[in-house]
Amino acid sequence: EIGEALGDERAGPVVAYFGVTGHGNFEGRSILNTPRPLGVVAAHLKLDVRTMNAELERSRGRLLEVRSERPAPLRDAKSLAAWNGLMISALSRAAFVLDDEHFAERAARAADFVLTRMRVDGQLRRSFKDGQARLRGYLEDYAFVIAGLLDLFETTGEPRWLREAMALDEVLEGSFEDPEGGGFFLVGEGHEPLLAREKPASDGAEPSGNSVHSLNLLRLYELTTDDGYRRRAERTLTAFAPSLSSSPAALPEMLLAVDFHHDMPKEIVIVTPSLKEAEPLLARLRRTFLPNRVLAVVEASDVEERADIVPLVRGKLALGGRATAYVCERQVCKRPTSDPEVFARQIQATSTPAAAH
Repeated sequence: EIGEALGDERAGPVVAYFGVTGHGNFEGRSILNTPRPLGVVAAHLKLDVRTMNAELERSRGRLLEVRSERPAPLRDAKSLAAWNGLMISALSRAAFVLDDEHFAERAARAADFVLTRMRVDGQLRRSFKDGQARLRGYLEDYAFVIAGLLDLFETTGEPRWLREAMALDEVLEGSFEDPEGGGFFLVGEGHEPLLAREKPASDGAEPSGNSVHSLNLLRLYELTTDDGYRRRAERTLTAFAPSLSSSPAALPEMLLAVDFHHDMPKEIVIVTPSLKEAEPLLARLRRTFLPNRVLAVVEASDVEERADIVPLVRGKLALGGRATAYVCERQVCKRPTSDPEVFARQIQATSTPAAAH
């Protein structure tokens, strides 16, 4: 097909660079990909890189013309709240680990869109298309968006995202939660009538809303010290205890919440004269695998104001005018430090939960 479109002489560089073979790489045909660097392919063909690149650019236009004659694949153009929540989490975590502000900006734009365009009277809508938000949100929409907002808060330190996560949780508590049996129903009160209100109880290609939100609640508890979040998380885990015991592989995401609950999560507060000055400490945290932790980075001038929403930061100072880390467990903190080496040892130290009770 490439030879027919370009002629055999021009097809050679394209075929070589895009990995096209006679036997193909999928059901006898070749899906274009670039398994080798341009320079390697050019050397194999005895071409310099500039000539090779020019040949590819000339060929791309013709190949696009040929492709445009085919029926285009169908495109699903709606935005889903739940999937945006997953992406906000991914971008926020990438922004933190890679220290890339671009990812954080994209996550914040997506979060702002969901909260302003996909929320009506405080309640999420499931989808957005053609300028309209449609359908009442499901459990996973709330749970995934809340998780994304918590990740975004920990990455940026912006209190708006934590407040919005708490506001969405209030909707779950009032409309989705089973106050007696524990856990959350798939749909909230006021949703279209169903024969039965399902309570999602398995993780598949996507985790269940119950799994994700049980961890959300534990994170909210650590950040706010509000014991109500912990009690609700425990009711959720208790509700699914039989499944967790008999078929743990069915709920791997919820096992993360179980692990968080039985561990001694690190409560990390960094108070800094400016966010830039916190970088030597944050660099150590970025390189450390520490799944069971919460993080609050706050400028020294904002400590008292921020303490209203994150009590962990109350009374903490940037000692000596330097970025200072406080590593705590159950609100009991180690000696504050501005030394990245000491901070690294503190966050890597482990505690035995049983001994701490």
